[in-house]
Amino acid sequence: AAICFVVEVSAMIRPTKVLAAFGVALVLALTGYVCAEETKGTVKSTDSAKREVVLKGTLKNSVYELDKNASICLDGVKCKLSDIVDGDSATIVYEKKGEHMMAIAIRGLRNAKETTGTVRSVLANNREITVKGTVKDSTYKLNKDGTLWLNGKKAAVSELREGDHVTITYQQKGEQYMAADVLATSK
Repeated sequence: AAICFVVEVSAMIRPTKVLAAFGVALVLALTGYVCAEETKGTVKSTDSAKREVVLKGTLKNSVYELDKNASICLDGVKCKLSDIVDGDSATIVYEKKGEHMMAIAIRGLRNAKETTGTVRSVLANNREITVKGTVKDSTYKLNKDGTLWLNGKKAAVSELREGDHVTITYQQKGEQYMAADVLATSK
């Protein structure tokens, strides 16, 4: 599995901390960091030579260029851009750089589904995560090759806590939901 992640950054700057705000601004400016955005859609095409993916649009298609360190997954498993094909669903995390949209992560879905929610409970020995539901809770079992990422770092199921936010890529096998990849953020 690969690190398929969503980047979240927030900074709280108080007016009385002008010097600290200047320091934060200077660091961000020197690193060239731009806040990432996320979009979902249907893949129209990919081009490995140009390192780009095109999502179908209502009025206009959207072209995303791959960042040199872009993470690409299909159904929760690391893959190459050429594995993502026309008709796949995709979630793209990207940064705007001038007129370009630079993809830093692509999560493609073909046979799997993706859900998000809040952890209700964890059974670490069984590798099971129960997510709060509107009407009914749902339990997902992490595949033996499945990977859990907590705050951007590889983690064990036992490190998850009630209230953590998760995005789970899974497939239904009979009555059981089998997770290939879990992205979690601590509450």
